[in-house]
Amino acid sequence: MKEKTMAYCRAGENCSLALLRAASDQYGFPLSKELIDSCGAVCSGFGIGGICSALVAAIMILGILFEPEEAKKQRLFFLLAFREKFEAMDCPTLSAGKLDCIDLMGDIGALLEETIAKTGFMEKNV
Repeated sequence: MKEKTMAYCRAGENCSLALLRAASDQYGFPLSKELIDSCGAVCSGFGIGGICSALVAAIMILGILFEPEEAKKQRLFFLLAFREKFEAMDCPTLSAGKLDCIDLMGDIGALLEETIAKTGFMEKNV
């Protein structure tokens, strides 16, 4: 998912939509117009330098792929791994000193893919 996420970012998609599109491609779930439109409101740290919108999208993807209890469990694993890897969860800290977030978005996509792979999701849903 790393390369797909980065490609969507390069094409001009915001962080949350790039990750959602890459996950949709990877895991085969549809993206509704409403879900796509909602990404316009959560980009750039919600416009106030808040939580990373790719992080929000990743949690949403877990909710799409898994039943509620499993999604909550995977959310925890992902959030802990995210904080350990990036040492922050807010847009300004994560993007500090970067001209763009393309590499960061690729790394987030890869981390999400690793989290999902650990569940055996692809084997269960072939």
